[in-house]
Amino acid sequence: MMTINDFVFSLGIDNLNLFKIRRYIKESNIVHKVSSYGEKLLDQASTESKASAVSARTSVTGFHMLAEFILALTNADTDGRVILMPRPAKGHSSDAADGGSLKFVMLNAAKYFAEVLEQARAVILAGGTLQPVEELRLRLFPHLPEDRVHVFSCGHIVPPESILPLAIGKGPSNRTFDFTYQSRFSPAVVEELGILMKNVCTVVPEGIVVFFPSFEYEAHVFNSWQSAGTISAIEAKKTLFREPRDAAALEDVLRQYRECISRPPEGKKTGAVLMCVVGGKMSEGINFSDGMGRCVVMVGLPYPSPNDPELVERMKYIDSLASADSQGSHGGKKSREYYENLCMKAVNQSIGRAIRHIKDYAAILLVDARYSSESSGPSSKLPGWIGDRLVKVTGSFGEVHKRLHQFFKYNRLRDQQNANLQLDMALPNKVIQPRTNIFHDHAVFS
Repeated sequence: MMTINDFVFSLGIDNLNLFKIRRYIKESNIVHKVSSYGEKLLDQASTESKASAVSARTSVTGFHMLAEFILALTNADTDGRVILMPRPAKGHSSDAADGGSLKFVMLNAAKYFAEVLEQARAVILAGGTLQPVEELRLRLFPHLPEDRVHVFSCGHIVPPESILPLAIGKGPSNRTFDFTYQSRFSPAVVEELGILMKNVCTVVPEGIVVFFPSFEYEAHVFNSWQSAGTISAIEAKKTLFREPRDAAALEDVLRQYRECISRPPEGKKTGAVLMCVVGGKMSEGINFSDGMGRCVVMVGLPYPSPNDPELVERMKYIDSLASADSQGSHGGKKSREYYENLCMKAVNQSIGRAIRHIKDYAAILLVDARYSSESSGPSSKLPGWIGDRLVKVTGSFGEVHKRLHQFFKYNRLRDQQNANLQLDMALPNKVIQPRTNIFHDHAVFS
């Protein structure tokens, strides 16, 4: 990890005027011209050989990146960092052509947003993971008065009875779920998680998606369960799938998972379980709507590695902003908050893969004692539509089983009622009778 100036001096290019090169790149439109030429080479190479086409495409992409990297080096020394990744040792890389990499990390996003603020009458930031807004304001608009930032947040379109979020601190054997890095590999914790999953598979219909903090931990749990016979017990109820590391195999796994739910195999199996990883492909771009995600299980809290060089630099920069903003009274506090927010945003993004439309329903199990902790704990950073309905289970695991049973019984009944209602409405002169909501002591009209 290097500052911009240190990087430039280490290469001995401090005698070059990078600003003149930057101006030349922009005024000459050289990137567009070379790219157009590269596209012609691609067309020629594709007719000659696949290897030539790959080489030409790599060259075009590399030129774009080089131009962007040169532009990045004209930023102020404090605004960014350069990460040098050396060539992997021989035998440690799957890519024979891998010669290492350079990465520019922009720390001062406010610099670019300042240009937008100067030219626009209003700026709207819209998204599902903007909370907490104060941290966002500090990073993007540090000098903007608070009264100029207006926040609007709305709930989810699904009714309260369509979601069942449970914070589970203890398992069926009454052992505490402690998934901190020091304890998560404990055989007792892994075993208790397996007992939990066996119980959940008996009561949850269709698909269950389980998110683990990392591929390493998912592999450890799977291997431990396989040795203990837990995998066999789960597969007696549901077919088990695992998220592949290879992105190319992702679509095939999803197809098989979807088919097991839409067309379950003959026998006692009632759906499937999909073991995923927070931050993987399945936690970000896949929709587990309807039967594909009737239950989402979040195992632990996926905190990023505190030793990651990029994260360390970002936290230092955030602390420097906080110190300048409040005369040093928040030293370390803002960066710690940023670190925790990264974790909870990953949690929110993962559990948000379920509940994709107004008629959807799903249970969300947050499995870690920390979710059941004080009001200022991780659960306080859940979205309002989940946090407002969160039940922190304090009794035995029987309470979890009972709530899951009631939840799915009610929603199956509601699905049947909706189907009957559509049939009723298709028939002339049919009187629609009120039906009872089993969660509430009053009659409701479907």
